[in-house]
Amino acid sequence: MSRNLNLDEVKRILAAAKKESQRDALVFRLMAGYGLSVGEIVGTPKRRWDEQNKKWLPKEPVVKGLQIQDLSTGGILVRRKMGRPTETIALEPEFLRELSAFVGKRTKGRIFELSESRVLQLARRYAKVAGILDEKLSPQTLIRFHERHVGVLPNALSEVSEAKIEEKKSALVTIDAHEMAQAAILELGNILGYDTYTSDPSKDPGEQFYEVVELEGYRTVIPRTLGQIATLEEVPDFAPKRVLESAKDIDVIWFKDDFPAVCFEVEHTTNVKQGLLRQFQISKHVPNARFFVIAPEDQRAKFEKEVATYPFKQIRNRYTFKSYEEFVEFYDGAWKFHDLRSKFELRE
Repeated sequence: MSRNLNLDEVKRILAAAKKESQRDALVFRLMAGYGLSVGEIVGTPKRRWDEQNKKWLPKEPVVKGLQIQDLSTGGILVRRKMGRPTETIALEPEFLRELSAFVGKRTKGRIFELSESRVLQLARRYAKVAGILDEKLSPQTLIRFHERHVGVLPNALSEVSEAKIEEKKSALVTIDAHEMAQAAILELGNILGYDTYTSDPSKDPGEQFYEVVELEGYRTVIPRTLGQIATLEEVPDFAPKRVLESAKDIDVIWFKDDFPAVCFEVEHTTNVKQGLLRQFQISKHVPNARFFVIAPEDQRAKFEKEVATYPFKQIRNRYTFKSYEEFVEFYDGAWKFHDLRSKFELRE
């Protein structure tokens, strides 16, 4: 399942890799810090499965991977995938020294004797060690991280032991737009340990939800869309297709083990009934899920009127209304606990 990582999480993965293997740390730095794909780093497969004869056959790799002889004083030659042109990319001096030290006295051949499948296994392993995603992380997640943070990379990863993401919320969040409420619900789900999904991934929730990175004494603000706050890009396949189509339109869903645990509809100015209906349409397939409507206080009476009608009254006990003020109070308390837990060095 696709997932977005922030800078602190990537640093934790790199720190876990560095503690165990210089090779693995270098591979993941190349992905997260320089945006190289797994195939561009280790090469694509040298064999193919012959279905007719039920055996593996040798084949010429599409991409050879990083080669020792292509390492220079300023960078390294990268053979790109998907028909993109070969190019030399610059490497940080310190990283270049680490890479050269790893190569040692070898003079030719692949820098990393790894397969693509092994890199996938290692990515999941180090994510689990770092307390992230359990075993769901793919190498592509690190490449997407690079795309989102290109303005501060690779320098931001130069000291993997330092976490520079400013997670503490110094002031109450302000909600005066639909996408602001969605962003706050997504952040809350993330810190509570859920996988989170939004039906509006391209919307910009505003500066109070941007990522703040401190780099060499300077603060850099990285804009985030709702999709970049959410940890999931797609709804997991938990029900028949027609039900999934309804789920995809729900404003925010918190997932646990690929099943909806809590569903949210934000009714800033829209019709309460439509949001209730989307939640009702998936209710039979997720009997333990809760359904929330988050809205201005003046929408409460409309909510109470609608949930008393058919078909919503059949599952009335699963619907809950919370005003923006009530939600912000809970959101603020959750962040305070999150900050205290981090100071106490507790991880889920």
